[in-house]
Amino acid sequence: MPGLRSRPILAGSEAALTHTRRDIHLIRHDDGTCRWEMAAAAPHPRLAGLVDGYQGYDERGTPFTRRHELPGLQAVVIINLGAPITIVDTAGFTLAVPQGGSFGAGLSDAYAVSESGGSQRGLQILFTPPGAGRFFRLPMRDLANRVFSLEDLLGPAAAGRLAAQLQAAQGWAACFALLDAAIIAALDRHRDIDWAGLRESAWALRRLAASDGCDSIAALAAELGRSRKHLAAGFREHVGLPPKTVARLLRFRQVLRLVDGTDAVNWGQVAQEAGYYDQAHFSHDFRAFTGRTPREYLAARQPGQLGLPVG
Repeated sequence: MPGLRSRPILAGSEAALTHTRRDIHLIRHDDGTCRWEMAAAAPHPRLAGLVDGYQGYDERGTPFTRRHELPGLQAVVIINLGAPITIVDTAGFTLAVPQGGSFGAGLSDAYAVSESGGSQRGLQILFTPPGAGRFFRLPMRDLANRVFSLEDLLGPAAAGRLAAQLQAAQGWAACFALLDAAIIAALDRHRDIDWAGLRESAWALRRLAASDGCDSIAALAAELGRSRKHLAAGFREHVGLPPKTVARLLRFRQVLRLVDGTDAVNWGQVAQEAGYYDQAHFSHDFRAFTGRTPREYLAARQPGQLGLPVG
């Protein structure tokens, strides 16, 4: 994609690790027609604060082929190990991802669209914004609200080698260990970072997350001894989105938590508990982030957050 630099990062097994024990959370579904499995695990301890987790998925015979992928507070990298898929980002850019292809996305303030043939298999890395910036050695503003081919960032040889290793791996634990090794090898070589600016933005992001987006941005800037303009510039560089937009995403995340596992929802109460003081703003954000009304979301949501099916 225009403006992105190729940068090979993997070199065989140079990042081999001894950390093999991990707890993997599995969710499975099989109704005789549609079968899927999702596996989730934490990264190597060295990646704490940089990678939130890994997910593996294997879906077959799903009755829908298009879904809205909801925005979150992570930058994602996905290695497609199954049939070809197509991704449409928030700006309408379309990326075709073949089997063995990989793509990533920075933070976004709207949903993206994924299209498949009803079956897909792959792995997803959930980077924190500071972790993604260090891994790719790019300002997060360059990755926000867009999808990109991993080959453009890592180089075709490195991206292809990682996909081939993952394809040959036996089981989710082996796949997650390979991801650990690849990321740690890259970060060990990526040390020329603006640490002061990164630490400030990471601190403010943690504080916002702890309050589910309800902390005053002006107060956070004052606590840092910075102006709101300075804090916003740091967020553009190290997070990718303005602090106010990140706060909106955090409140939306809290909404999803509050309605998880229940069908009887008092949306006015949920909006208030999540920090919305205006029903119009709540409705606007919900549609922007999901493409659906709250009622439509409840009817369409999938177990394990497998996106939001669309017709």
